[in-house]
Amino acid sequence: MSEKMSHQRLSSLPVFKDLDKNEIESVFQYVFEQSVKKDNVLFVEGMPGESLYIILSGSVEITKETKNHEKLVLGTMVPGDMVGEMSLIDSEPRSATAITLEDSVLLVISKKSFNEILRSDSHVAAKILMGLLKVVSRRLRIIDNKIEEIKKIVKK
Repeated sequence: MSEKMSHQRLSSLPVFKDLDKNEIESVFQYVFEQSVKKDNVLFVEGMPGESLYIILSGSVEITKETKNHEKLVLGTMVPGDMVGEMSLIDSEPRSATAITLEDSVLLVISKKSFNEILRSDSHVAAKILMGLLKVVSRRLRIIDNKIEEIKKIVKK
């Protein structure tokens, strides 16, 4: 872990914010930083999910290919956001494609490391899973609101 990645920085990330200092220290062995250049493909829709990425700096665009082979932008993720969590949890193929929009620094948790955390410390794992659930729940609420907005537009 680089000197830039401190207890304070890791604990400021939503998925780790409920961990205490000792728990954060135990997580350090399972995560690593990765610097990536602009236009780097992190993963492609349909491929197996091997890692979760938390954006420390830079940004990542999430896209999906339509039936007409057009690119549909689902969102742009910024520092503090994570991508790739769904495949890590449910072992299903990636549901979208993720590409860096600029040079970025990512915190990476591999599926193997994630499973090791789950096996080694159930208390820490429960806190991390609750952090993941909070993030996913927040995203679902945003999607629900967007669906309601679309329904209003369609009814007009």
